[in-house]
Amino acid sequence: MKNFLKLIGELPTAVRIMLLCAMARAVSFFGILAYLPIYLNDSLGMDGASVGYVLGVCLLVGTMVSVYGGYLADRFVKVDFMIALDVLLTLLYAGLPFIDSPILVIGVLLVANTASSSMSVTANALLADLLPSENRAKVFSLRYSLQNIGAAVGPFLGVWTVKAGAGGPFWLAAGVIFAALLPLAIFRRLFVGDALAKKGTDAEGGSDDESMNFREVLRVMRADRRLGLFTLGGILSIVVYGPLLTYMSQYLVLVESRDTAYQLVAYISAANAIVVISTQYVIGSRLKEKTLLRWLTWGTGAFVLGLIGMALSTDVWIIVAAIVVFTLGEVIVVPAEYMFIDNIAPANLRGSYFGAQNLVHIGVAVGPIICGFLLVHASPAAMFAALIALVIAGWWFYVLGCRAADPTASKESEEVVRSS
Repeated sequence: MKNFLKLIGELPTAVRIMLLCAMARAVSFFGILAYLPIYLNDSLGMDGASVGYVLGVCLLVGTMVSVYGGYLADRFVKVDFMIALDVLLTLLYAGLPFIDSPILVIGVLLVANTASSSMSVTANALLADLLPSENRAKVFSLRYSLQNIGAAVGPFLGVWTVKAGAGGPFWLAAGVIFAALLPLAIFRRLFVGDALAKKGTDAEGGSDDESMNFREVLRVMRADRRLGLFTLGGILSIVVYGPLLTYMSQYLVLVESRDTAYQLVAYISAANAIVVISTQYVIGSRLKEKTLLRWLTWGTGAFVLGLIGMALSTDVWIIVAAIVVFTLGEVIVVPAEYMFIDNIAPANLRGSYFGAQNLVHIGVAVGPIICGFLLVHASPAAMFAALIALVIAGWWFYVLGCRAADPTASKESEEVVRSS
């Protein structure tokens, strides 16, 4: 606890602001997410299948386009880009309740998801610019804990604001995001000054990537096998831990009564949130670059043990115990992925690298599809076996990524051989 308070006290003001803004954005996002299916059904008359398609497509498009969002974050002043995205999100959410056309609503949701994904990528890159390397994993873990607090609070606030009208959750989101952008705008000079100073020290001895266009940046990232392998590992892993509540709901409704299933999902959600919030910083602060693969192995092992426990019984205590073990895997893997990408990303391409790494969220959309297919056409045991196989395959890609050579180092060694 003393180390935690010491870290908070030593953090630059700009970083503290970013942490609070991250929690605020989580409140707004999850406040809307919990209500959005109901809104699309009641206000626009979409059936369940249409709602699923709309939300899935919006997630996929936002994730894919965030690669370009990361590129833009490298080209512009990051805090200015974040302020612009916050202004855009505020306007979109505030205006959404006044739109009656389903086509326009889908368009707004597509733009909002793209802006939200690009915001996440830019925030990752700016945090790295503001912090020394030894504190990045700790602060990212702290931010992830705060985001989970926001994710837990958001749905309750969203439901409460429905009393003000059908647009209540959207106006709440707009207000919260507007409040989050104010400190960014007021203290903008702190972000620009600290980031430029830190970026200058990181860039010493590095290459000048400012003049690279998007196609050239893609070529650089495609040549970096470490990035590709780790992103593949991340996609396979997040299939397992990202849509946890979704596929557990699919499974439990099939094997238990509806009331029992709802109750168990509530326990699962609570156990997952409590473990993340209480252990994320404690574990994340212990991650080191030299032992990253060992931690990822432990995290994968926790996923496997948790899945086995969930497959064996639907008894509430066994399910909760399995979720606790399973969530420890999430607590390890999430900051480990961030640390790895941060370590391999060139200083002037951090946004682009984090944008590429953000593609792991494709797995969140794919996971429920795989699980639903196996539950319908095979069995619950087949679903859990597939999830275990996927997370082990993801771990193997992590192994390959950690062992892959740095393409920059390879080029430098080739030049030395040629010159000699």
